[in-house]
Amino acid sequence: MKMTEYESFMVYELDDSGEKKRLDIEEERLKENLHPEQVLVIIREDLRRIFIWKGPKSPVRKRFISSRVAQALQEELMIDARYHRCKIVSVDAGDEPSEFLNTFRLESMEVTERLADMRYVRNIEREKMEQSTITDVTPKASKTQTEEEYFSPALQDLSSEVVVSSYSAPKSRSQYQKPAMAKPSRISKPTGLSEEQRKIIKERILNAEVSDGYKRLNLILGHTLYAAVSKTAKVFGKEVVETDWEPVKNVPHDMIELENHILRIWFDENKGIVEAVEILEKVEESKTGSKNTTSVKKVDTVKETSDFNSMTVKDLKTYAEENKIDLPPNVRKAEIIDILKKSKENKPSGRRQLPKIPNNDD
Repeated sequence: MKMTEYESFMVYELDDSGEKKRLDIEEERLKENLHPEQVLVIIREDLRRIFIWKGPKSPVRKRFISSRVAQALQEELMIDARYHRCKIVSVDAGDEPSEFLNTFRLESMEVTERLADMRYVRNIEREKMEQSTITDVTPKASKTQTEEEYFSPALQDLSSEVVVSSYSAPKSRSQYQKPAMAKPSRISKPTGLSEEQRKIIKERILNAEVSDGYKRLNLILGHTLYAAVSKTAKVFGKEVVETDWEPVKNVPHDMIELENHILRIWFDENKGIVEAVEILEKVEESKTGSKNTTSVKKVDTVKETSDFNSMTVKDLKTYAEENKIDLPPNVRKAEIIDILKKSKENKPSGRRQLPKIPNNDD
């Protein structure tokens, strides 16, 4: 393709041998040159488009060759610095895209008849089709033999892509594939409970009374940790604080040990599972003075009452440290209480014995 000056509109016609031939026509007269037996390659460089127009009665050979010719023209245009890379668009007569019709101000062509077979049939496929036609013409002996005829050797040799007579040959047993079984989804709710069930369990736990001296800190339902969230709302001009239990998004890393807390475990007797775990925190007494004063008062109270059973392990260790009582490592609460009781019994009275006054008789 040799071009002496820039041209935005060019038309090429394909002959029976597959060679392209430049047509000297104007864009306004394009409609007059669209014949059913033709295949045209139309270039609109200003729109960056190469249209392959295929007539309804155009030979199959021309249709296949047109794509190769359009690609060759695309490469030739790119070599010339005046032109750009154009997109190739296939256009079938009677089913033209709106882009093609609007570009050349055309109306869709009315197609009354098309070629009977628009597919290029290879020789090996033609032989198989002839064999299948002979097989289809053979009359069936009876209805009971229908299933056996489906798996006859003649039908097993057919390719699944070849279309035969009025119905397609069924797949052979070797080609049949069982439908894949749907695998159960591994994605499930962490607790295995529905939202309604979790709500019922949560309400039942929150309605239960808490032991004296403790307050509810957290709930564990399945793998979800819940915490109390206080929300303030204005009702008739007054602020009302409401508490709602919501899942905790940012949980502590790895592991956490709880001190001065107790756990309440809720079971489902029918299912034999743990429904929930309730974490209770000991309520601290009001502090009236400094930390040191409060600590001294607390130790004094312990000394006076000596009710070791009501004390926590932390308080018992503090008491032992204050009274200089050695405790072995990894000792349990019951063992600490026994050591403190024995130490209290063996502790001498607080009065210091006066020295003996010498007698003159001595």
